[in-house]
Order: sequence, then structure tokens, then C-alpha cells
Amino acid sequence: MASAALLVVGLLGLVPGAVRSACAQEAPGVTNSSAGQVLNAYLDYREVSYSFDTWSLPITTRSSAFTKEPALSRSQVTRGLLKLGGGGSNEMAFAWDRAAGKLYLDLNRNLDLADDSAGVFSSLGGARESYQAFTNIPLPFQTPAGSHQALVDLSFFDYGRLNCNAAMRSFWQGKVTLEGQEWQVGLLGTPEEQRSSLETGNLLLRPWSERSKPFSLHSGALEAFPFSRKLFFGSQAYQVQCANEGQGDAAKVRVQFTEQKPSLGEVKITGVNVQRVTLEGGPYMVVIDRPEATVRVPVGSYKSSKVCLRKGSAEAHLDQRTQFSAAGRITVNDTKPAVLTAGGPLTNSVSVIRQGRKLSLNYQLVGAGGAYQLVNQDRSHPPEFTVYQGDQKVASGKFEFG
Repeated sequence: MASAALLVVGLLGLVPGAVRSACAQEAPGVTNSSAGQVLNAYLDYREVSYSFDTWSLPITTRSSAFTKEPALSRSQVTRGLLKLGGGGSNEMAFAWDRAAGKLYLDLNRNLDLADDSAGVFSSLGGARESYQAFTNIPLPFQTPAGSHQALVDLSFFDYGRLNCNAAMRSFWQGKVTLEGQEWQVGLLGTPEEQRSSLETGNLLLRPWSERSKPFSLHSGALEAFPFSRKLFFGSQAYQVQCANEGQGDAAKVRVQFTEQKPSLGEVKITGVNVQRVTLEGGPYMVVIDRPEATVRVPVGSYKSSKVCLRKGSAEAHLDQRTQFSAAGRITVNDTKPAVLTAGGPLTNSVSVIRQGRKLSLNYQLVGAGGAYQLVNQDRSHPPEFTVYQGDQKVASGKFEFG
């Protein structure tokens, strides 16, 4: 296949918890001489039909039966404790009856698996020996502020070693008006994170009109980001605090945004079609939507930057696995503009490596700053390629995800 020419056709076109919150209480008497207007958002516990975060739930197994158990199968029963963090008060006994496709949870934590009628769950797809998934589990846990709850899906699998994955399906959400626009604000965190404070999780901040749209912490769309008490959003800096706010029998969380006035410097963004930029690991968590070519942000050194692009319904983000410039440090001062190399236009690119009589083709979506990945990529329609030798078509095919 020497001197073979490559043409790529048909490639993807893109742009050229009533429960008590574990939220930290505000410190009394704290003031800030540069503080300005105070805005409050009141959040309610919300459950959704999709998961937005998944984590590995620590477990320990036991060989003996619990003191009281329901009628279980004679074989293929695994017993143990789910560890939600914070010591013994947040350990929960369970029995996984693989033969029956059942999961029994000790919701009231009295080590009696026979008296929790609400703690019996059936596996999706029936009984399978090595893997079973259980949905819509209201998982109670203890925090310094009282009892709390999270809605999760649990997946148990044992391929020589027992593991449990939990998928989060609940959070605290409300509405806040910032810079004249309504936003959905949400506090996100796993039970282990919420055990001490919701402020250790993530903050969801997106247009209120998009509040019903599913989101994920791992999609690259940057709708949510690590919670920080110092937030720069749009063109305004805020001190962010949250507190328990019970109203009658209902539990709420109050998130308070207090305007700040830090020193600002310029950042030049080289690309186009940028939907959201975040600068992390600096004096503020910086979040800017649809930035101009030059933006002003708090001065200081930031450990990493992320970017999401959007044009029409297509979205893409920098692939952190293959690029390093936008994931590196950026320093902003008040004398010289910093440069962030990120954005479109994006180009469909294929690298070709000859391996004996074979050609290895690797696809990348390339823009300013490195390789990008599509958000919510439709893997049923992968990029296609055609290989020609001169005018003669010699091969064609589709790329595989990986």
C-alpha cells in the first residue's frame, strides 16, 4: 500500500434530600469590608430519573449469618456491611441473594434484615450469578446535622472479588438570579461527602430554562464543578456559604451569594464557539459562559482550566487524556494579559501509521489547545473513512470508539 492516499468522508461535522441537610453553618460575626449585595437561593431535596455521578462504595463481607434474616436461598448469598463514611453509625448491613436476585438492606440499622419491608429490592434482569443491579434505593445516612437521605442505584458484581458501585440520583436544587438572569443552582455530593458538609461536593449552575435537562459530572459540559466558597461567575465575584433552613416540616438549604470585589486581570481566549470556561485551583473558582475574546477574572495562579464548546446542538470539550495545554497552569495579573489556548474551529483529523502491510488509522477532533471529545456522543454513527490509491478505492470502514 505504498504511496496510498487517504481521503476521509462522512466524518462528524462540528463547529470551524423531610431530611436535614449536612451543610455547614455560617460562622457568626464574620464580615468582609469588600462585601456587597447578598443574594439567597433556597434549595429543596430533589430526586431525578437519571444518575449524574457514580462511585465505588466500600464494603466488608462476613461469613456468618445475621441474628435475624428473611428466608434466603441456601447458596449464593453474600453478606456484609456497606460503608457510607463516618464510622460505624454509617455502616449498613446487607444480604445479596444472588440465586433469587434480591438485595436486603438493614435500613434501620438494628442488624435485623427481616423487619425492613422497604429494604427489599429486586435485581434488574433477574438473577445472575456475577452481576446484579438494584434501583430506586433511598439510602439513609447520618451527618453532624442529623439524618439525611440519598436516592441511589446499587450494582453488585463479583468476578473473583466483590465490588459495589453506587449511582447518585438526588441533590438539593433551587433558583437564583445572578446578573439579571435566572439560574438553577444545585448542591451535589455523595453520602460520604455530605456526611460532614455539602460544601465538599459539587455545585450545579446552569440556566433555569435547562433545569429539566439531564446532566452528568463526567460529560465534559461543565454544568457542574467543584464547590468553592469563593466563586467568580460571569463578571462578578461571590463569597458562597450554605446553611440549614428548616421551614415548618420541610427541610431546605439556603445558599448565600455575597458580592466581592477582588483585583482583576485579563485573559485572552484564542478560539471561538466557547460555551463555558472554568479556571480551577486558584484564588476563585472561575466560571464564565459564552466569553468574549478577552475576559477579566481575579488575579492569581490557577492550576487547571477546562472548556466546553457549543454550536447549535453540538457540544465538545477538551479531552483531558490527550491534551495538556488547557489542563496546565495559567497565571493572571493586572499588568499583562494571560492567554488561554482553547476553542474552535474544530477539524476532523486522522493520523496514519504504517505497520508492515497494514495502516493504523486514529481519529481525533482537533481544535485550539488539543484534541476534543463530543459531549453526548452518538456512538451508533461513528466517523467513516475511505482509502484510495490514486483514483482507485481500495478500502473503507468505520472508526471504533476507544
